[in-house]
Amino acid sequence: MRALLRALIAAAALAAAVLPPAVAQEWPNRPVTFLQPYGPGTNLDAITRYLSERMSQQWKVPVVVENKAGANGVIGTEQVARSTGDGYTWLFTGPGHFTNEVLMGKVPFDPIKDFKPVARLASVMLVLVVPANSPFQSVKDLVEFARKNPGQVSYASAGSGSAQHLSAAAFQQASGATFLHVPYKTQAAALTDTLGGQVSFAFSALATAQAQLKAGRIRALAVTGPRRSQSLPDLPTVAEAGVPGYEFFSFNAVFVPAGTPDEIVRKFSDALGAAIRTPQFAEMAKAQGFESDYADAQAWSAIVPAERKKWQDLIRVSGARNE
Repeated sequence: MRALLRALIAAAALAAAVLPPAVAQEWPNRPVTFLQPYGPGTNLDAITRYLSERMSQQWKVPVVVENKAGANGVIGTEQVARSTGDGYTWLFTGPGHFTNEVLMGKVPFDPIKDFKPVARLASVMLVLVVPANSPFQSVKDLVEFARKNPGQVSYASAGSGSAQHLSAAAFQQASGATFLHVPYKTQAAALTDTLGGQVSFAFSALATAQAQLKAGRIRALAVTGPRRSQSLPDLPTVAEAGVPGYEFFSFNAVFVPAGTPDEIVRKFSDALGAAIRTPQFAEMAKAQGFESDYADAQAWSAIVPAERKKWQDLIRVSGARNE
Protein backbone atom coordinates (compact mmCIF):
# COMPACT_ATOMS: atom_id res chain seq x y z
CA MET A 1 0.00 0.00 0.00
CA ARG A 2 2.83 2.40 0.81
CA ALA A 3 4.47 1.73 -2.55
CA LEU A 4 1.15 2.33 -4.28
CA LEU A 5 0.66 5.58 -2.37
CA ARG A 6 4.14 6.79 -3.32
CA ALA A 7 3.44 5.94 -6.96
CA LEU A 8 0.15 7.85 -6.89
CA ILE A 9 1.82 10.90 -5.34
CA ALA A 10 4.58 10.84 -7.95
CA ALA A 11 2.03 10.52 -10.75
CA ALA A 12 0.05 13.46 -9.37
CA ALA A 13 3.17 15.64 -9.16
CA LEU A 14 4.09 14.75 -12.74
CA ALA A 15 0.58 15.55 -13.93
CA ALA A 16 0.70 18.93 -12.20
CA ALA A 17 3.90 19.84 -14.04
CA VAL A 18 2.67 18.82 -17.50
CA LEU A 19 0.12 20.98 -19.27
CA PRO A 20 -2.10 19.63 -22.04
CA PRO A 21 -1.04 21.27 -25.34
CA ALA A 22 -4.48 22.79 -25.90
CA VAL A 23 -4.38 24.55 -22.51
CA ALA A 24 -0.82 25.76 -23.14
CA GLN A 25 -1.92 27.30 -26.40
CA GLU A 26 -4.81 29.08 -24.70
CA TRP A 27 -2.61 30.64 -22.00
CA PRO A 28 -2.96 33.48 -21.17
CA ASN A 29 -6.64 34.18 -21.66
CA ARG A 30 -7.25 36.46 -18.67
CA PRO A 31 -5.36 39.20 -16.74
CA VAL A 32 -1.83 38.39 -15.59
CA THR A 33 -0.08 39.84 -12.51
CA PHE A 34 3.59 40.80 -12.39
CA LEU A 35 4.26 41.16 -8.65
CA GLN A 36 7.40 42.77 -7.28
CA PRO A 37 7.99 42.71 -3.51
CA TYR A 38 9.48 46.22 -3.35
CA GLY A 39 8.35 49.79 -3.83
CA PRO A 40 8.32 51.80 -7.07
CA GLY A 41 11.15 53.92 -8.49
CA THR A 42 13.81 51.22 -8.82
CA ASN A 43 15.49 49.47 -11.76
CA LEU A 44 13.34 46.45 -11.03
CA ASP A 45 10.20 48.59 -11.19
CA ALA A 46 11.23 50.13 -14.52
CA ILE A 47 12.00 46.73 -16.03
CA THR A 48 8.79 45.16 -14.75
CA ARG A 49 6.62 47.95 -16.13
CA TYR A 50 8.37 47.92 -19.49
CA LEU A 51 7.86 44.17 -19.82
CA SER A 52 4.25 44.37 -18.65
CA GLU A 53 3.44 46.72 -21.52
CA ARG A 54 5.20 44.49 -24.05
CA MET A 55 3.52 41.32 -22.80
CA SER A 56 0.09 42.96 -22.68
CA GLN A 57 0.44 43.99 -26.33
CA GLN A 58 1.63 40.53 -27.31
CA TRP A 59 -0.90 38.52 -25.31
CA LYS A 60 -3.88 40.84 -25.83
CA VAL A 61 -4.78 40.60 -22.13
CA PRO A 62 -4.20 43.11 -19.28
CA VAL A 63 -0.90 42.70 -17.41
CA VAL A 64 -1.04 44.32 -13.98
CA VAL A 65 2.12 45.37 -12.09
CA GLU A 66 1.63 45.04 -8.34
CA ASN A 67 4.12 46.51 -5.85
CA LYS A 68 3.73 44.48 -2.66
CA ALA A 69 6.46 45.94 -0.44
CA GLY A 70 7.16 45.02 3.16
CA ALA A 71 9.56 43.06 5.37
CA ASN A 72 12.43 43.47 2.88
CA GLY A 73 10.43 41.70 0.17
CA VAL A 74 9.12 38.81 2.27
CA ILE A 75 5.44 39.82 2.17
CA GLY A 76 5.17 39.97 -1.61
CA THR A 77 7.33 36.89 -2.13
CA GLU A 78 5.17 34.85 0.22
CA GLN A 79 2.05 35.98 -1.65
CA VAL A 80 3.46 34.57 -4.89
CA ALA A 81 4.66 31.37 -3.19
CA ARG A 82 1.11 30.75 -1.92
CA SER A 83 -0.62 31.66 -5.17
CA THR A 84 -2.00 29.12 -7.63
CA GLY A 85 0.59 27.80 -10.05
CA ASP A 86 -1.48 28.54 -13.13
CA GLY A 87 0.78 31.01 -14.94
CA TYR A 88 -1.15 34.12 -13.93
CA THR A 89 1.11 35.37 -11.09
CA TRP A 90 4.84 35.98 -11.62
CA LEU A 91 7.46 37.24 -9.16
CA PHE A 92 9.91 39.92 -10.37
CA THR A 93 12.62 40.21 -7.72
CA GLY A 94 16.30 40.58 -6.81
CA PRO A 95 18.90 39.21 -4.37
CA GLY A 96 16.52 39.50 -1.40
CA HIS A 97 14.93 36.32 -2.70
CA PHE A 98 18.01 34.48 -1.43
CA THR A 99 19.32 36.70 1.37
CA ASN A 100 16.23 36.99 3.56
CA GLU A 101 16.37 33.47 4.95
CA VAL A 102 19.86 34.22 6.35
CA LEU A 103 19.13 37.84 7.22
CA MET A 104 15.95 37.01 9.13
CA GLY A 105 16.73 33.51 10.31
CA LYS A 106 13.42 32.19 8.99
CA VAL A 107 11.01 33.08 6.20
CA PRO A 108 7.53 31.62 5.50
CA PHE A 109 8.57 30.00 2.23
CA ASP A 110 11.47 28.10 0.70
CA PRO A 111 13.14 30.26 -2.00
CA ILE A 112 14.11 27.13 -3.94
CA LYS A 113 11.42 24.51 -3.34
CA ASP A 114 8.45 26.89 -3.51
CA PHE A 115 9.49 28.48 -6.83
CA LYS A 116 10.59 27.70 -10.36
CA PRO A 117 13.24 29.95 -11.96
CA VAL A 118 11.90 31.59 -15.14
CA ALA A 119 14.60 33.99 -16.34
CA ARG A 120 17.33 36.38 -15.31
CA LEU A 121 16.64 39.76 -16.86
CA ALA A 122 19.40 42.18 -15.95
CA SER A 123 22.47 42.89 -13.86
CA VAL A 124 22.60 46.14 -11.92
CA MET A 125 25.79 47.91 -10.88
CA LEU A 126 25.62 50.66 -8.28
CA VAL A 127 27.22 54.10 -8.18
CA LEU A 128 29.39 55.32 -5.31
CA VAL A 129 28.16 58.87 -4.59
CA VAL A 130 29.19 61.61 -2.17
CA PRO A 131 27.62 65.00 -1.32
CA ALA A 132 28.37 67.75 -3.83
CA ASN A 133 30.56 69.56 -1.27
CA SER A 134 32.37 66.44 -0.06
CA PRO A 135 36.13 66.79 0.47
CA PHE A 136 36.58 63.38 -1.15
CA GLN A 137 37.39 63.87 -4.82
CA SER A 138 38.14 60.21 -5.54
CA VAL A 139 37.72 56.72 -4.18
CA LYS A 140 41.38 56.82 -3.15
CA ASP A 141 40.77 59.98 -1.08
CA LEU A 142 37.85 58.37 0.72
CA VAL A 143 39.66 55.10 1.44
CA GLU A 144 42.86 56.72 2.66
CA PHE A 145 40.98 59.00 5.06
CA ALA A 146 38.89 56.09 6.38
CA ARG A 147 41.98 53.97 6.98
CA LYS A 148 43.55 56.74 9.06
CA ASN A 149 40.27 57.58 10.84
CA PRO A 150 38.38 54.29 11.43
CA GLY A 151 34.64 54.73 11.87
CA GLN A 152 34.61 58.44 11.00
CA VAL A 153 33.50 57.89 7.42
CA SER A 154 29.85 56.85 7.29
CA TYR A 155 27.67 55.42 4.54
CA ALA A 156 23.93 55.19 4.04
CA SER A 157 22.02 52.14 2.85
CA ALA A 158 18.43 51.06 2.28
CA GLY A 159 18.67 48.82 5.33
CA SER A 160 20.72 46.02 6.78
CA GLY A 161 21.20 43.32 4.16
CA SER A 162 20.19 45.55 1.24
CA ALA A 163 22.29 45.71 -1.92
CA GLN A 164 23.56 49.12 -0.80
CA HIS A 165 24.72 47.64 2.50
CA LEU A 166 26.29 44.54 0.97
CA SER A 167 28.16 46.53 -1.68
CA ALA A 168 29.62 48.78 1.03
CA ALA A 169 30.50 45.81 3.26
CA ALA A 170 32.37 44.25 0.34
CA PHE A 171 34.02 47.63 -0.30
CA GLN A 172 35.18 47.78 3.31
CA GLN A 173 36.60 44.27 3.13
CA ALA A 174 38.39 44.88 -0.18
CA SER A 175 39.79 48.30 0.78
CA GLY A 176 40.90 47.51 4.32
CA ALA A 177 39.14 50.65 5.57
CA THR A 178 36.53 50.82 8.33
CA PHE A 179 33.23 52.62 7.68
CA LEU A 180 30.21 53.38 9.85
CA HIS A 181 26.95 51.91 8.51
CA VAL A 182 23.82 54.08 8.79
CA PRO A 183 20.76 52.07 7.63
CA TYR A 184 17.56 53.69 6.32
CA LYS A 185 14.22 52.20 5.30
CA THR A 186 14.47 53.07 1.59
CA GLN A 187 17.04 53.97 -1.06
CA ALA A 188 15.44 57.37 -1.45
CA ALA A 189 15.81 58.21 2.25
CA ALA A 190 19.44 57.06 2.23
CA LEU A 191 20.18 59.25 -0.78
CA THR A 192 18.44 62.27 0.77
CA ASP A 193 20.73 62.20 3.81
CA THR A 194 23.76 61.59 1.61
CA LEU A 195 23.19 64.72 -0.44
CA GLY A 196 22.44 66.58 2.80
CA GLY A 197 25.85 65.61 4.16
CA GLN A 198 24.55 63.62 7.15
CA VAL A 199 26.58 60.67 5.84
CA SER A 200 29.81 60.58 3.86
CA PHE A 201 28.81 58.38 0.93
CA ALA A 202 26.37 55.82 -0.40
CA PHE A 203 26.15 53.14 -3.03
CA SER A 204 23.02 53.84 -5.04
CA ALA A 205 21.27 52.49 -8.11
CA LEU A 206 21.70 54.94 -10.97
CA ALA A 207 17.93 55.03 -11.47
CA THR A 208 17.59 56.36 -7.91
CA ALA A 209 20.53 58.78 -8.03
CA GLN A 210 20.23 60.05 -11.60
CA ALA A 211 18.12 63.15 -10.97
CA GLN A 212 20.34 64.30 -8.09
CA LEU A 213 23.49 63.70 -10.14
CA LYS A 214 22.13 65.81 -12.99
CA ALA A 215 21.11 68.54 -10.53
CA GLY A 216 24.64 68.60 -9.08
CA ARG A 217 23.52 67.76 -5.54
CA ILE A 218 25.75 64.68 -5.38
CA ARG A 219 28.92 63.58 -7.17
CA ALA A 220 29.69 60.11 -8.51
CA LEU A 221 33.14 58.70 -7.80
CA ALA A 222 32.91 55.21 -9.33
CA VAL A 223 30.68 52.34 -10.38
CA THR A 224 30.71 48.91 -8.77
CA GLY A 225 30.72 46.67 -11.84
CA PRO A 226 33.62 44.70 -13.32
CA ARG A 227 33.53 47.11 -16.28
CA ARG A 228 32.42 50.70 -16.82
CA SER A 229 28.75 51.50 -17.13
CA GLN A 230 27.40 52.21 -20.61
CA SER A 231 25.37 54.96 -18.93
CA LEU A 232 28.44 56.64 -17.35
CA PRO A 233 31.36 55.63 -19.59
CA ASP A 234 33.72 58.31 -18.21
CA LEU A 235 33.32 57.09 -14.63
CA PRO A 236 35.89 54.52 -13.45
CA THR A 237 35.06 51.28 -11.73
CA VAL A 238 35.89 51.04 -8.01
CA ALA A 239 38.67 48.63 -8.96
CA GLU A 240 40.13 51.11 -11.45
CA ALA A 241 39.83 53.89 -8.88
CA GLY A 242 42.08 52.22 -6.34
CA VAL A 243 40.46 49.09 -4.84
CA PRO A 244 41.74 46.19 -7.00
CA GLY A 245 39.53 43.13 -7.23
CA TYR A 246 36.37 44.88 -6.09
CA GLU A 247 33.15 44.35 -8.04
CA PHE A 248 29.48 44.21 -7.14
CA PHE A 249 26.56 43.35 -9.39
CA SER A 250 22.96 42.85 -8.31
CA PHE A 251 20.41 41.01 -10.46
CA ASN A 252 16.77 41.23 -11.50
CA ALA A 253 15.00 37.95 -12.22
CA VAL A 254 11.64 36.21 -12.50
CA PHE A 255 10.29 33.27 -10.49
CA VAL A 256 6.92 31.55 -10.45
CA PRO A 257 5.13 29.24 -7.97
CA ALA A 258 6.60 25.72 -8.03
CA GLY A 259 3.41 24.12 -9.32
CA THR A 260 3.35 26.12 -12.53
CA PRO A 261 3.50 23.84 -15.61
CA ASP A 262 6.86 23.74 -17.38
CA GLU A 263 5.31 24.53 -20.77
CA ILE A 264 3.98 27.87 -19.50
CA VAL A 265 7.35 28.65 -17.86
CA ARG A 266 9.17 28.02 -21.14
CA LYS A 267 6.64 30.02 -23.12
CA PHE A 268 6.97 33.05 -20.83
CA SER A 269 10.76 32.74 -20.56
CA ASP A 270 11.04 32.82 -24.36
CA ALA A 271 8.72 35.84 -24.56
CA LEU A 272 10.86 37.68 -22.00
CA GLY A 273 14.00 36.91 -23.99
CA ALA A 274 12.48 38.31 -27.17
CA ALA A 275 11.46 41.52 -25.38
CA ILE A 276 14.87 41.99 -23.76
CA ARG A 277 16.70 41.63 -27.08
CA THR A 278 14.89 44.63 -28.59
CA PRO A 279 16.62 47.99 -29.23
CA GLN A 280 13.98 49.62 -27.02
CA PHE A 281 15.04 47.55 -24.01
CA ALA A 282 18.71 48.33 -24.69
CA GLU A 283 17.85 52.03 -24.80
CA MET A 284 16.01 51.83 -21.48
CA ALA A 285 18.91 49.90 -19.93
CA LYS A 286 21.33 52.64 -20.91
CA ALA A 287 19.03 55.38 -19.59
CA GLN A 288 18.37 53.56 -16.30
CA GLY A 289 21.93 52.39 -15.70
CA PHE A 290 21.63 48.62 -15.79
CA GLU A 291 22.92 45.88 -18.09
CA SER A 292 20.77 43.49 -20.14
CA ASP A 293 21.74 40.04 -18.87
CA TYR A 294 19.17 37.51 -20.06
CA ALA A 295 19.29 33.84 -19.10
CA ASP A 296 16.37 31.59 -20.06
CA ALA A 297 14.58 29.19 -17.72
CA GLN A 298 17.08 26.36 -18.24
CA ALA A 299 20.19 28.54 -17.88
CA TRP A 300 18.83 30.48 -14.91
CA SER A 301 17.82 27.24 -13.14
CA ALA A 302 21.39 25.98 -13.50
CA ILE A 303 22.81 29.21 -12.06
CA VAL A 304 20.41 29.59 -9.11
CA PRO A 305 22.22 27.34 -6.57
CA ALA A 306 25.52 29.21 -7.01
CA GLU A 307 23.72 32.57 -6.99
CA ARG A 308 21.96 31.68 -3.74
CA LYS A 309 25.27 30.71 -2.10
CA LYS A 310 26.99 33.88 -3.33
CA TRP A 311 24.38 36.19 -1.80
CA GLN A 312 24.04 34.26 1.43
CA ASP A 313 27.83 34.30 1.85
CA LEU A 314 27.76 38.09 1.35
CA ILE A 315 25.19 38.42 4.13
CA ARG A 316 27.36 36.41 6.50
CA VAL A 317 30.51 38.39 5.66
CA SER A 318 28.69 41.69 6.10
CA GLY A 319 27.42 40.79 9.56
CA ALA A 320 23.98 41.99 8.46
CA ARG A 321 20.95 41.19 10.55
CA ASN A 322 17.31 42.16 10.56
CA GLU A 323 17.36 45.50 12.40
